[in-house]
Amino acid sequence: MDGLQQLYYLHGIGYDYTKYNGEYVVFDEITRQRALACCGIDTSDDNNINSLNFELDVAPWLKMLEEVTLACSSEGKFVLRVPESHRHTVASVKVPECDLYLNVELAHCVEVGNYQYNDENYIALEITLGKLPIGYFQMEVSCDLGSICTELWSTPEQCYNPYTKPHTAKSLGLSLQLYTLKSNRNYGVGDFSDLKSLIREFANLGGDFVLLNPLHMLFPEQPEKASPYSPSHRCLINPLYIALDDLEHIIGKACWERFLAVPDLTLGIDFEGEYLDYITTSHTKYQLFEKLYEIWCLDVSNNVEFHNFVADRKYELDELPLSQFEWFLQWLAYSQLNACQKLAIDLGMLIGLVNDLAVGCTQEGLEYQTYQSSFTDGANVGAPPDPWAESGQNWGLPAPNPLKLKEHKFKYFKSLVRANMRSVGALRIDHVMALRRLWWCFLEQGKELGCYVYYPFEQLLAILKIESHLNCCVVIGEDLGVVPPEVTQSLDESAIFGNTLFYFEKNHDGAFKSSEQLRSSSLTMVANHDVPPFHGWWLGKDIEIKLAYGILQKDQSEQLVRERDIEKQRLLDWLRAHGKDEMTQHCEGEVIYKSVMEILAGCPSQLVAIQLDDLDQQHIPVNIPGTNTEYPNWRRKLNQEVTEIFAQQQGFIKLLNEIRKR
Repeated sequence: MDGLQQLYYLHGIGYDYTKYNGEYVVFDEITRQRALACCGIDTSDDNNINSLNFELDVAPWLKMLEEVTLACSSEGKFVLRVPESHRHTVASVKVPECDLYLNVELAHCVEVGNYQYNDENYIALEITLGKLPIGYFQMEVSCDLGSICTELWSTPEQCYNPYTKPHTAKSLGLSLQLYTLKSNRNYGVGDFSDLKSLIREFANLGGDFVLLNPLHMLFPEQPEKASPYSPSHRCLINPLYIALDDLEHIIGKACWERFLAVPDLTLGIDFEGEYLDYITTSHTKYQLFEKLYEIWCLDVSNNVEFHNFVADRKYELDELPLSQFEWFLQWLAYSQLNACQKLAIDLGMLIGLVNDLAVGCTQEGLEYQTYQSSFTDGANVGAPPDPWAESGQNWGLPAPNPLKLKEHKFKYFKSLVRANMRSVGALRIDHVMALRRLWWCFLEQGKELGCYVYYPFEQLLAILKIESHLNCCVVIGEDLGVVPPEVTQSLDESAIFGNTLFYFEKNHDGAFKSSEQLRSSSLTMVANHDVPPFHGWWLGKDIEIKLAYGILQKDQSEQLVRERDIEKQRLLDWLRAHGKDEMTQHCEGEVIYKSVMEILAGCPSQLVAIQLDDLDQQHIPVNIPGTNTEYPNWRRKLNQEVTEIFAQQQGFIKLLNEIRKR
């Protein structure tokens, strides 16, 4: 292997992949060189290439431990590297936080690897410390080679999983886009008070979890940038979700009463319309936020909770450059989110809230600016060609540099996971394959190229497992699309639930899979934010909308209508195979949908979610992938208020819960 080929491998630059249609694809030399160039590497400099190869391949064997050392928590096993000539020495191991002090005779340790360099054979020895608590601990190892310190990651075999307990029934949940919730008090955007109302309604009907859209901070100065999957910072919450009429328990009675005396407090409180007006809503709410902050600042000397919150977040997020006003809004948002989760658990929900972690952040956002050194220069995250986008997809999100993620003991990734597990019972990770590999998109002489790049999977997975237990948080990995087999196996072994969309669950002949074939370790849903709600799908409204907005031509829409008729017939065949013989293409969408959900409620999947859009009989998609300004994505609101929806659907939801918990 020559130097450049070795560097591709050590840096995670992919060599090949299998396309969705089974075609085997090998990445060309220009593509792989450009991927390295995006990491700041001059591929024409042989000395630089040789130096990097030494640093990545040889250097780790020349020191006993690296900055981070993984150990299994059940036995405390970790690997120590020493020259074979030192095999018969004694190593002293200290982990003070675990009150562990141990002398280990290396001659008795099992050899699990070796490396030859400069006439010396280096060996990897497995050392066993015994059972350890889960977490991160400082460890020092000393022997005649010297002393070295490392951060020991005591990692459980699996993520936190309450479903391993005896007699724990399968769970029914509800998925929704929080901003779509309608009420006559929320200034036009669904907020945490609306979420409380929904939690009360759903918990009373036996629901166990509520899956939210990403709540990440967007762009207050540019409210039209509305996609929750293209955020400014994933460790911060969008302040628009703050409920302005539910703050007394946070800011105190005196401040609350002064705020209620503001004369124009109810200005613009009732925004109607099918679509959310982000500019008007944001302007109104931020005016009120500023007035609230002015009042709160009159007496903040004793506000210990706020100061502790800011101190904790600054430590965790590298002194994030926010003003005190911005920190004030984050404090309010996290306090209300925590209150929603507490309410869910108090009302008997097993999981409560499920947060959603977007796959990336935007280049103009605060997260990228803070952690810019962890990203590439010129590479974006996307997806390879598939049946819906034959030329592939470029999501416009900067790609993380796999080697830079390791810096500071993976602090950046740790902060992402911790922030998004806070105040929730489960975390859904969008495009979970990113733990293993991401598709990079980049330009070379005006032509867009792409390839897979691999990430430090073992360490990223270990962080998920550890943080899951420290936060008592279930992990769900959105694994739709082309998933490497090693990822599927590792997720299953790690008790990370997959994510199944009924629309896509088909056999090789195109027929929908039997409900009994659906995965047990999965969150199963009919649809999500990237596909049309069921009623719209059944009526073909998504096709009509794409034609109306010029996304499709007439002949394309006619072809899609024919294909949809075939899909509807396949669905009817599936229903009949499950005993629903009376269904025809002339049935109302609600009748078909409820029949589908009754069958899915009895499927093996541990988690099944209803989509609130479907309970609302929504026809219009909230998002059309591949569009930006062509269609009003992330703006469509619900037809009815939460209380109205539950009043109409409570019998149906109770029935689904009865089926689930049998």
